[in-house]
Amino acid sequence: MEAHMTIPSQDNDSEDLFRRAAAVVVSERKASTSLIQRRLGIGYNRAARLIERMEEQGIVGAPDHVGKREVATRETIQAAIDISSIVRSDSEAPRMRETPEDVEVRDKAYRVTGEELRQFVERYERLEQEKKDIAEQQKEVMAEAKGRGYDTKIIRKVIALRKREPDDIAEEEAVLEMYKQALGMS
Repeated sequence: MEAHMTIPSQDNDSEDLFRRAAAVVVSERKASTSLIQRRLGIGYNRAARLIERMEEQGIVGAPDHVGKREVATRETIQAAIDISSIVRSDSEAPRMRETPEDVEVRDKAYRVTGEELRQFVERYERLEQEKKDIAEQQKEVMAEAKGRGYDTKIIRKVIALRKREPDDIAEEEAVLEMYKQALGMS
């Protein structure tokens, strides 16, 4: 991955947040909006902007076909920005002794299925967020229509009717009319 990192000057709070987000990405070796959200306690949009900025800075690569991003090496990043006080170096991290059996299990089972599972979960989380954003936009459309004097309950019925086949609608209306006549409602 190409290292072309420069950090534009911004206010100290957002710069500190960016450095903390970069530290999370580097220490975890994965670039995920949901990870940044959880670790820093921020909203989706802000976390997504931080990931985009990291991509611009060369800290993470562009997402691949499943949304996974390559993370630059710690050395490459430390050459451009000083995050050594936030991210512990490999020599400071506590290490457990691995047996050959541990390595085999990790390499064959956990790494492959864990990585694949994480990709599914992160894709689902992204879709959940997109669904939430779309629902919010739909509410805004209905609020705007209501503000202009339209009956939103009727609009929703029209939308539901547009999704159906005309023959089904006609049949349902005929049966409804027949029931109304039987009950003396028409």
